[in-house]
Amino acid sequence: MKIQSFYPSKPLSEFVQKYLIIESESGIENHILPSPHLVLSFQLSGSLQTTEFDHTYDLPRMGIAGFRKSARKISYSKKSSALLVLLTEIGAATFFQDPISDFYEKTLSLALFIPGRMVREIEEKLFECKSDLNRISIIENFLLQIKNERNIDPIVSETLLRIKNAKGNLKIRDIYRGLPSSLDSLEKKFKFSVGTTIKHYSNLIRIRSAISSYSNQINLTELSYISGYFDQSHFNKDFKLFTGESPKTFFQRKQIW
Repeated sequence: MKIQSFYPSKPLSEFVQKYLIIESESGIENHILPSPHLVLSFQLSGSLQTTEFDHTYDLPRMGIAGFRKSARKISYSKKSSALLVLLTEIGAATFFQDPISDFYEKTLSLALFIPGRMVREIEEKLFECKSDLNRISIIENFLLQIKNERNIDPIVSETLLRIKNAKGNLKIRDIYRGLPSSLDSLEKKFKFSVGTTIKHYSNLIRIRSAISSYSNQINLTELSYISGYFDQSHFNKDFKLFTGESPKTFFQRKQIW
């Protein structure tokens, strides 16, 4: 599997984290962890399938994937490739008018949200294009076309910042402390704009931070304490819900990306 990363142009840098172009010559199964970002996908060649909860289905040629609680498997056919757009936390709300929570635990076709003419035009351009940089340019032009003027509430932005600065290891009362909003109002604004609850987003950041912190010099008990857990059993439970595997099994297996 070949993976290339590209970074957005300045007008989109606040809304797009990065672009990935993934190519598989012989076909591969990839273990995908829940992401703290929504993802747009554009299949360039071959076909992709996903397996969740023992159910396998074809992914849309152009789709959007929302937040998830647990890992899933993505299968790439032989000679397949895809372009992924990893959005920032506020990116989805910038490109879609619907409540971002509507995408939760779903992968939906972009044809449900943009005009059919635009879908066909993008598919044709991507099919005819021979350069990865030109493909990125096509997608950036598309994103600029659908970008709206929705403003993210500063309280939501501050909440995101607090969670990320604490690597997800922050109690709800501490996240909320000092903000000029009721907790109920904040939860509704956060879920509408970001796409999930404050607690779920914090857990995503917390477990991903634990995975990033792991090394052969740290044992799993130490890792659980570093991640803010008071006992390893609670850490193991959250970790398995997130990855589908125990920490020991997960770190023994080679990670593709």
